[in-house]
Amino acid sequence: MGNILLRIGAFIGFPDWKGASSTSILLGNPKASVRITQRQHSCWGVACLIGAIVIASSVAEAQDSPRLRENFDHDWSFHLGELKGDSVEEKRLDQDGWQDIDLPHDFGIEGPFAKSNPSGGPGGYLPGGIGWYRKTFRLPGDASDKAVTICFDGVYMNSEVWINGHRLGQRPYGFIGFHYDLTPYLVKDGENVLEVRVDNAKQPSSRWYTGSGIYRHVWLTTTNKLRVPQWGTQVSTPSITPSLAQVAVNTTINNGSDAPKSVIVKQHVMDGDGSIVATGVEVVELTGGAEQVVTQTVELPSPEMWSPDAPSLYTLRTELFDAQDETEASEDGSSGSVLADRYDTVFGVRQMRFDPANGFFLNDKSVIFKGVCNHDDLGPLGAAFWDQALERRLQMLKDMGCNAIRTAHNPPPPQLLDMCDRMGFLVVDETFDKWRFTWGFEDGKLVCGRRTQQGYASYIDEWQEKDLTDHLLRDRNHPSVIMWSIGNELPEAQKHGELETVKRMSDLCHELDPTRPVTVGCNQISGVNETGFAELLDLVGYNGGGRSCFQYEADHERFPNRFIYASEVPHSLQTRGEYRTHSRFREKQSQPAPLTPDEVFTETNGRYESSYDNAGVRITARDSWRLTKTLPFVAGEFRWTGFDYIGESGGWPRVLGNFGIIDLCNFPKDTYYFYQSQWTDEPMVHLLPHWTWPGKEGTTIPVWCYTNCDSVELFLNGESLGSREFTAENDMHMEWLVPYQPGELKAVATKDGKVIRTCVTHTAGEATEMTVSPDQSELVVGNRDLSYVTIRVLDADGNFVPKAAAKVTLEVEGPGRLLAVGAGDPMSHEDFQGNVVTTFNGLALAIIADTGEPGEIVLKATADGLPSVECQISVTKEASL
Repeated sequence: MGNILLRIGAFIGFPDWKGASSTSILLGNPKASVRITQRQHSCWGVACLIGAIVIASSVAEAQDSPRLRENFDHDWSFHLGELKGDSVEEKRLDQDGWQDIDLPHDFGIEGPFAKSNPSGGPGGYLPGGIGWYRKTFRLPGDASDKAVTICFDGVYMNSEVWINGHRLGQRPYGFIGFHYDLTPYLVKDGENVLEVRVDNAKQPSSRWYTGSGIYRHVWLTTTNKLRVPQWGTQVSTPSITPSLAQVAVNTTINNGSDAPKSVIVKQHVMDGDGSIVATGVEVVELTGGAEQVVTQTVELPSPEMWSPDAPSLYTLRTELFDAQDETEASEDGSSGSVLADRYDTVFGVRQMRFDPANGFFLNDKSVIFKGVCNHDDLGPLGAAFWDQALERRLQMLKDMGCNAIRTAHNPPPPQLLDMCDRMGFLVVDETFDKWRFTWGFEDGKLVCGRRTQQGYASYIDEWQEKDLTDHLLRDRNHPSVIMWSIGNELPEAQKHGELETVKRMSDLCHELDPTRPVTVGCNQISGVNETGFAELLDLVGYNGGGRSCFQYEADHERFPNRFIYASEVPHSLQTRGEYRTHSRFREKQSQPAPLTPDEVFTETNGRYESSYDNAGVRITARDSWRLTKTLPFVAGEFRWTGFDYIGESGGWPRVLGNFGIIDLCNFPKDTYYFYQSQWTDEPMVHLLPHWTWPGKEGTTIPVWCYTNCDSVELFLNGESLGSREFTAENDMHMEWLVPYQPGELKAVATKDGKVIRTCVTHTAGEATEMTVSPDQSELVVGNRDLSYVTIRVLDADGNFVPKAAAKVTLEVEGPGRLLAVGAGDPMSHEDFQGNVVTTFNGLALAIIADTGEPGEIVLKATADGLPSVECQISVTKEASL
């Protein structure tokens, strides 16, 4: 394949309209380059009208936008279980068991955890089931002649939607957004009833916890019948120089009226401050009921490039003017033409190059993927989407030095990509997990196993093209998205050689978006090498399975034109606050040597994993990153995972996947600081383990230090235990073997000969108190703000008690509600939606939301043997300055 050069947008356009002729007029101003093209059937009167619009554009822009997109999350009713009756009309008569809710909503996270739940370990032993949603609404008075569209960002799964008893359709896939045109079926002057049935009863429906219900946002969009439809723009920059970027725009225009329209299509490029920096205008003719794609090019001067370090964004504002309905121009020459639609598209300007020998280049600079894979759930909130909860998680990853996300293994909520655009993350945007088959074993060898009966596998043959198309159309303008992943660990393709589906999906990606490469996360890379599967991919992702992570160098030598990156490596395991000195790996042949001759921490529960980097599947975090950073042809890695997640638990009583760098409740594990030491430049130092080990006096404990400083000196009770620098043997951590004695353990880090960071930990006594600390002490009504309150157990001297397990009861007073609780314990079966939580290794979390009224929220916490404590959170109508 050689070097694969891709620029955001290098777009293979739609053909010009048959018989079209054009005349160009160039207009200019100091900040904008404008090209006006007159197409067939337009007249010079219209062209002059265009000039008036450009010169006096403030007239049109001062108007209120004719497009209204409103959040439709509030005031729903929910019924758990099937309704009585054979038709939707009969089911509507079943009024028992309904509750008032707001969306997004996950009815699975309400529990309870039960070993008997058919979701089993994959689904975290939480229930699935069937649920019904209903919303009654009225149209605004001016919507009688409008087009009205309902958009669901995600419903898991098998959703069916009705409006006023008319069935709009079904979407089996729970991770892709979809929309329906409500216009023909609406009651203009009365009540409309929207109904949604969700069926996630067949369990397990996935290999991890998916949630159940309308778990992402819902939107109602009202437009004129002359409009840009959903996902109707495609923006690219096929040519970029420091002085000029060509912004290529394809705009789909829908004329929903019966009458022909002469449409003026105006494009404004606006910078981050909202200033217009480039403009383009076009005139097209549409017959009644027609839909057409209009191609335009706008020249953007001195473009600001997008990158993870400087995520500069532009907004393309598309405006449609109905020239047929124009009135006479005013005396000042401004247009009286009607603004029919306004549609904004956020985009970025950036160049990508995928070099098989030297990795990934962004804007001609080498960039290593410092990435993580993440599932959708938001910890104790389940799959129910809260924007602020996701933004918190992304900020934690950013602070760790992460620059890339793989959306494992499905389309994410669209807001994730908005955040990645804004915050600066590279994204591998994945559409599907496994397709039809699982992996199985025969005679001890991994083979393509049985066809999966649950989840999406039953629908992929019928729905793959529609779901992939919608995914591509939805996400194709995001600068953060750098590649499309069409699957993950596909036994039928990798071992069986079923390549037709791969080719069909890959071709569709290239057709709809030729600016980005296509990839798959591949385990069992030996099969990939033999079946011809890899030849149908632009980039080959190496998952760890089948020991693929040990084949980088051999495969690079054998396939020198293959672009290689670690799509799912490493799979290391840690349970926050738990330790072992004897290593434990799933693949024993990869297991590191013990840290001590005898196990020091014999009390560690067998279902917990060690927070030293000595527990995992086949390669440590340190060994994986060493390969990634030293082999120039390995473009980077996406480790499994950024956060712990519900499901893939490994069996009862464990209900969580323990692969995360950060636990389920956003508490960092020790490995967080390993990555921070490798991925950031801000000086840092971190010690592990904690230093409270009663009964182990005199026992030698390995003390590890993660740092990006030059050297570290360790002190125990004021006595120096020596300085350490990185060595060939310990090139990513420093180690001291310390006979345990209670007291103070302190690390003093130096850089360039100067002390710049210290890290101190103390031996804790008995638990005597707890604190409740909100990360956000002010919530704003209407913002869907959340306050994450950390519950921490301390001793009489204020030292953190690292093994404390206090059962805490929570009570909320004032205009607030306790949204969720958790502690990150993989074996806890406490209800996430309850008001009782037991601290795990000294910590627990309460998530607070407001109820829509201003005032003071008081959160009270009580626990046996500890004084009660409380904190206050203000709820205001406006954010304070």
